[in-house]
Amino acid sequence: MHKLFLLLFSFITLTSVAQTDTSHYVRGSFIEDSLHIGENIHFTLSAKYPKDQIAIFPDSSSHYFPFEYINKKYVPTRTDSLFAYDSVIYVLASYEVINKQFLSVPVKFIFQKDTQTLYSIKDSMLLKRLVTEQSERDVKADAVLIATPEEFNYPYLIAIIASGLTILFLLYKMFGDILLTRYRLFILRRAHNKFIKHYDDLVKEFNDTNELRLVEQIITSWKNYLTRLEDIPINTYTTKELIHLFEQEELESTLQSIDRNVYGGMITTDISDSLQVIKRFTHRRFQTRRRYLTGG
Repeated sequence: MHKLFLLLFSFITLTSVAQTDTSHYVRGSFIEDSLHIGENIHFTLSAKYPKDQIAIFPDSSSHYFPFEYINKKYVPTRTDSLFAYDSVIYVLASYEVINKQFLSVPVKFIFQKDTQTLYSIKDSMLLKRLVTEQSERDVKADAVLIATPEEFNYPYLIAIIASGLTILFLLYKMFGDILLTRYRLFILRRAHNKFIKHYDDLVKEFNDTNELRLVEQIITSWKNYLTRLEDIPINTYTTKELIHLFEQEELESTLQSIDRNVYGGMITTDISDSLQVIKRFTHRRFQTRRRYLTGG
């Protein structure tokens, strides 16, 4: 169909009558010879003009009465030594009940500061009526209600989503900091409780078996937890670095006692007390971190 339109258009362009000005012409013609109301039809518009000028064809904002603009397709410009040849195929439709409908459209030619407008010769299109006067008189009332499917109300859905997002944004602006703080406290408390349970299990196992490897495991687990709690790499610190970091005499003597047990390969009577000191110290660090998050 597309190729047929181009062939018809080329034929019309070559056989149209030339206008008085031999350096310019504007020719327009319908490809079809008749139409039905609302049916797409095609109107070809061609122009010849000197190569040093610019041709401006009608666009969607132009007037095509009694037709309405639907679409258009440009045909590539051809040139020779003196002239340029432009062509456009317009897709139009008519909703007017006029038996014979005419169309003439302009093309503007611009050269430097001068503008010249030429109109195509009027071409006509015959309207084919589907209902004649006789058939209108013969029509009998036979109306039947047909259920039509309801279309989904997308604008309403978009309005609901936009309102919901607005409410969520306002809630976040009013309560976002509070909710975020509570969430962080919840995560902090859950991690602390999990550590304490694991710590108590390891201490109980050590009290039952007196295996020094469990003491090393307890200290490693404790350092890993403090790393997450304090947000500093405590699990890479030596005992001296830990003592210097927290500067607490009780912690200093406790860690030194545990080192003597681990590296000395013997268990002293104060090892269990030392492990409880570490537990109490860890709980105090948890409370300090909690007060920091709440601003208290």
